[in-house]
Amino acid sequence: TLTKEEDRAVKRKLDMIVMPLFSFLYMIQFMDKTCISFAAVMGIQKDYHMVKDMYSWTTSCFYLGYLCASPLAAVLLQKLPSMRTSAACIVIWGVIQCLHVTSKSYATFILLRTLLGVLEALVSPIFVIMMNQYYKKSEHFGYIGVLYGCNGLGTVILALVSFGLYKHLHAYSMEAYKVLFLIVGCFTILNGLMILAIMPNTPAGAKFLSEREKLVVLERIRGNNQGFGSKKFKFHQMKECFMDVRTWLYFFIGISVAIPNGGISSFGSIILKGLGYSTSKSLLMKAPIGACELVGLVVLPFISIFVKKRMVVSEIYLLLCVMSSAMLAFAKNKNAALAGYYITGIAPVGIITVTSCVASNTAGHTKKLTANAISLIGYSAGNIIGPQTFRSSDAPNYPKAKAAIVGCYCAAIVLMAAMTWLNVRENNKRDRLQAELGDKYVEIENQEFADLTDFENPAFRYSI
Repeated sequence: TLTKEEDRAVKRKLDMIVMPLFSFLYMIQFMDKTCISFAAVMGIQKDYHMVKDMYSWTTSCFYLGYLCASPLAAVLLQKLPSMRTSAACIVIWGVIQCLHVTSKSYATFILLRTLLGVLEALVSPIFVIMMNQYYKKSEHFGYIGVLYGCNGLGTVILALVSFGLYKHLHAYSMEAYKVLFLIVGCFTILNGLMILAIMPNTPAGAKFLSEREKLVVLERIRGNNQGFGSKKFKFHQMKECFMDVRTWLYFFIGISVAIPNGGISSFGSIILKGLGYSTSKSLLMKAPIGACELVGLVVLPFISIFVKKRMVVSEIYLLLCVMSSAMLAFAKNKNAALAGYYITGIAPVGIITVTSCVASNTAGHTKKLTANAISLIGYSAGNIIGPQTFRSSDAPNYPKAKAAIVGCYCAAIVLMAAMTWLNVRENNKRDRLQAELGDKYVEIENQEFADLTDFENPAFRYSI
């Protein structure tokens, strides 16, 4: 029996140990990917003789590696100890980030960026696994929002550090942007070692939980109807995943929100320079977009207390993104365009929704990992395409790329509305069937931990 007091006490403990570790990881993960944007105005294009669209490929190749490795990651993380495997990959990832300082040519630099993408494919799924192991379905959306909000904190830190490095550009024995790569890489290694030391593969092995608290965690996630996972790869679950319309909605929403993300994260500093700001000021002025992201996403758990429907919150946020991206694309006034750029900081709500829906609405461990891999493939594809929409021939204002961002956010709104309708219809259908059966409706004992898919478990209800 689980009391409300015990539930709250254990949740507080998880919030003090598990969430800070993974929030720090999310922040570092984002800094790894986006420090290239800061390096772009600190001289990296000149040093590596980048012309035409060569800079665009420094981001696209990262997500190309991510895309290629995602299917392999889905299999490996089921066969191997998931948390330990990902933690080891984080450490290796940090080492490769540090190795960026040794790169002498564009080809070597592109290789290192691609390897970072391969390793991230083995790291990203553990956020979904962690959410299912420790948190209730109703908590997924808000808590994933907190994780993504830490991306904003990473942007603020990067902006301040980059500005400081640029102000003392000639005071180092290497290029200033390489110092930035080295700082981020060392923090990544530290975070990987911390997760390796603290996080078990399942809550049953958590040294920071007492035996009673482990039982409380078990009861907390019972309502998820998803259990802790399974080491057996079940092909029927993979087939079901491919047949599920939701999987492809995740895929296309991922593409829709990733195209703007790939473009803005890579060309943010360049967009600011195009608005007429100096190099040093464009570095510093990236901090407000990080602050908007941090504030806008970290409040999601509090919003979820009052607005229970995550899809409603997501649609409102995305409508704001349409408005802000339209300001960035079409406003003639520089200040209005700048405000639009800053408000787009809340745009990760799209991938937050996808990630939380994969965590909450996909049951069956093989099906979940497969759905997560497919959604990440979509997200990777979008991030590959995004930087390519910023054509060198359109510099410095890139009107076509900015217009494409507006269209992508509109598409995401339509796709999310379709997913909401699908889940509401299915929930109503299952409620009617249960009511018709009446006393004949029988629940299988401990079916919550039987590794049933959402199709196989009639008690499963989709979160809206």
